[in-house]
Amino acid sequence: MEESRKTLAIVLNRQDYREYDSLVSFYTSEFGKITLLARGTKRLKSKLAGHLEPMNLIDLMIIPGKGRDYAAGAINQEVFFSVKEDLNKLYYAGLGLRWFRNLTPENEQDKPLFFLLLEYLKTLNNIKQELIREDGELLFSFFAFKFLTEMGYKPELEHCLNCHKKICPGKNYFNLHSGGLMCESCFAAEKNREIREILTISDNCVKILRFMLENSLGLSLKIKIDKKLVKELATLTKGFLNFRN
Repeated sequence: MEESRKTLAIVLNRQDYREYDSLVSFYTSEFGKITLLARGTKRLKSKLAGHLEPMNLIDLMIIPGKGRDYAAGAINQEVFFSVKEDLNKLYYAGLGLRWFRNLTPENEQDKPLFFLLLEYLKTLNNIKQELIREDGELLFSFFAFKFLTEMGYKPELEHCLNCHKKICPGKNYFNLHSGGLMCESCFAAEKNREIREILTISDNCVKILRFMLENSLGLSLKIKIDKKLVKELATLTKGFLNFRN
């Protein structure tokens, strides 16, 4: 008979299942993304339910079941109160959790991914309330590109995807589908390509992307860029994520 297992986990999502139970999605440090049955969580006296709120960092005990493994116990390690009490922070946390849940495979351990998500939530939790509207978008872009890089979608930021020549400052483009930069000459030659796949990218945006992939999430809060560049980066981030979905 299989024994119980313990792991550190972040709750990604919880949904109702049958009359009194829930299905809970976790990203764990030891087993990657898993979905477990949580019994009795819809009962008023459930002690387990409060520990299985989305975003919580918990110590999780997993018990094997006949059809589905289930969560036998959970103890909160961090609940990120500052995020849950601020609608703007909650928005960016939910955005990160949703993409994480949608793009990560089941049952594949990836500790760097686990700690990246944890760092994102901790950094978001520590942002001052008056700065969240400016810093939240930038932090999410940092997180998204580092997340996609760890998933195997690292963008090509040094050489043109087509001709492979080194990218020089000037008029360049970002190919959302292929994931990387294109020079002006190669863009002009791609007359039949769907325009929605390609965005014009500024030199400063290229510099920020390179900085993102080389530095920790926390450093995103120490750089100051203008709102126009933040908006450009946000548009690029959204497009790059959508083409991976």
